[in-house]
Amino acid sequence: MPSTRIDTETLEALGMGAAILSAGGGSFPYLECLCAADLLRSTTVELIPMDALSDDANVAMVAMAGAPLAMTERFVDADHFAKPVRALEALGHRFDAIMGHEIGSMNGIIPVLVAARTGLPLVDADTMGRSFPQAHMTSFALAGVPMTPMALCDIRDNSVVMTEALDGRWTETMMRAVTTSFGSIAAIASAARGATIKAHGIAGTPSRAIRIGKAILAAQQDQSDAVATLLQAEAGIELVRGRIVDIARETTGGFVRGVATVMPANGDAMTVHFQNEYAVVAQGDTILATVPDLICVLDAQRGEPIGTEALRYAQQVVVAALPPTAAHMTAHALAVLGPRGFGYDFDYTSPHQRGSSH
Repeated sequence: MPSTRIDTETLEALGMGAAILSAGGGSFPYLECLCAADLLRSTTVELIPMDALSDDANVAMVAMAGAPLAMTERFVDADHFAKPVRALEALGHRFDAIMGHEIGSMNGIIPVLVAARTGLPLVDADTMGRSFPQAHMTSFALAGVPMTPMALCDIRDNSVVMTEALDGRWTETMMRAVTTSFGSIAAIASAARGATIKAHGIAGTPSRAIRIGKAILAAQQDQSDAVATLLQAEAGIELVRGRIVDIARETTGGFVRGVATVMPANGDAMTVHFQNEYAVVAQGDTILATVPDLICVLDAQRGEPIGTEALRYAQQVVVAALPPTAAHMTAHALAVLGPRGFGYDFDYTSPHQRGSSH
């Protein structure tokens, strides 16, 4: 499979699609795209298929860890996100490519920043296929694959390197403590071999984001229904269309947590519960959709995704559920990625199981 290139023309589509796949973990990553556009004026980033990696290739997997709300408080610095890669290089690692830990929102663009800054190709894959709030929810952690060594760097001159961790949950526990002490923003990088990525990575997620983004942008350009375009392209189901009448949100323990209430023109209000990402949609005591369905809150007019940090009173929105990734539907994965993995006392529920819209 031939490689493609990410340039200033594909950047907006990548950002829009990554925001959809963030499931509320971020809105359109405007600041990250501005920074990437500046870098891509003088270069492009090669996007290579996961299967093109040699088994012994050394890949730096990068991301922002922390609360999305905190990221909106400062401009994006490409050198900050390249810093943990440099920290691992200082320990003797020599990298052949860059890959994102997750595709969602800003974490769909940050790997482009690091690839452009380092001059390395970007692997067309990630470890989540979307956004999830915790490190033990990656495909690597679910398979019992080590996520270390991992470097974490803040915006000052503080760096921490984890050389080993017992499992994904311990990786998350230590990573979250460090990230919270950094002010809920940490640039992270870990190292993995090509054979591991080909065995456990989720292929094609940046390409999927670009495809979704192009569809939404084309619908906006044609002044057609961007929400309907997205739902048709991704087999999504509309759950409610209405106005946000209440929003409760706080940043605690390194997460943005809260509940948004959406009132439709007719019928009872629905609530959307989130922990960095949207996790549950309910109507009274009836659960309508839960993770790992990809729950989206979309601007009703433009079809653009609205992250948890951007929810506001009186917004006109559509709440929809896209089907989950097949890898997330095993019993083992659902125990971690389903609602019980987020602390809820009920099992996975999906409108896709019922096969009809609300």
